Amino acid sequence: MLRYLTAGESHGEYLSGVLEGFPSGVGITPAYISAQLRRRRLAPGRSARQALETDRCEILSGLGRGTTTGAPIALLIRNSGRQLPPASSLPRPGHADLPGMLKYGTLDAVQVRERASARETAMRVALGSFALRLLELLGIKVRSRVLALGSLSAATPESAAALLLRARRAGDTLGGVFEVTAENLPAGLGGFAQWDRRLGSRLAAALLGINGVKGFEVGGGFALAALGGRAASGDPSFSGGLDGGMTNGRALTLRCAVKPVPGLPGGALSTDLRTFKKKLSVSKTSDTSAVFAAAVVGEHAAALELASALLEKFGGDSLPELRRRLDEWRKDTGKILRRL
Repeated sequence: MLRYLTAGESHGEYLSGVLEGFPSGVGITPAYISAQLRRRRLAPGRSARQALETDRCEILSGLGRGTTTGAPIALLIRNSGRQLPPASSLPRPGHADLPGMLKYGTLDAVQVRERASARETAMRVALGSFALRLLELLGIKVRSRVLALGSLSAATPESAAALLLRARRAGDTLGGVFEVTAENLPAGLGGFAQWDRRLGSRLAAALLGINGVKGFEVGGGFALAALGGRAASGDPSFSGGLDGGMTNGRALTLRCAVKPVPGLPGGALSTDLRTFKKKLSVSKTSDTSAVFAAAVVGEHAAALELASALLEKFGGDSLPELRRRLDEWRKDTGKILRRL
């Protein structure tokens, strides 16, 4: 079982993370991790701050001679844009500000924003890079894509760029929908005996834990509610690769709805908690849309859960040991799956 934690603030000196339970023998390079971080940092719709960040990841432990050792993996990403914003008693509507200020008894929304910021997801991508690499070496392909930007579905790079530009000029932000798929997963990952062993619930927790994600579905998702049982069971793709909380050997399909970024360049009406006067909360550093970056984060968050489920099912402290057990399982189950 994999366990991971992150620490650090948006404008602090660095972000840090620890990944425990990862097997030995997995080859990975700093360049591989940097490439994954670059996908998040340079995604469409990002703010001007991304030009300041380099997202250079330092591997502090758990790697020797280019491969993982089985020891806990510790990572560090130094922040470049470290100028802390001035204190503010004006919460941004739709952000973590108000509930966080109430929770911790502070009138400074910045203290909440620093950790609630999506800047933390850079470390989740860095840690998830190890899981993504492990899955790749086991022949499992995890990918992500954006399905909708605002009301625009099947967006091309050109139409998305034009829509983002219009929103930016209007001082507005956009939400959207992204999809994560995983191919060549073995059947039997997860479990049905307890609610928290069901792989769907674990994937939902990981993806709903991404900043701004407000909806999650597997396969046919919410559309299944409008179908009859005969129609719903007639198309295997509706299951999305999960039945009864377990992978069924088919491609896994997950989708998430991402809300518009709450920090508005054009301003949103709020209430100052110190004076209780109405004021406009204006953000000059927010993304125009988080959906493209969230898709990358979602890919890595899902990879961490899938890698953890693989290790739980097959065990093994090294990649060769895990691969042998997985190959044997695929051989045995394939005799049945190929006949369905």
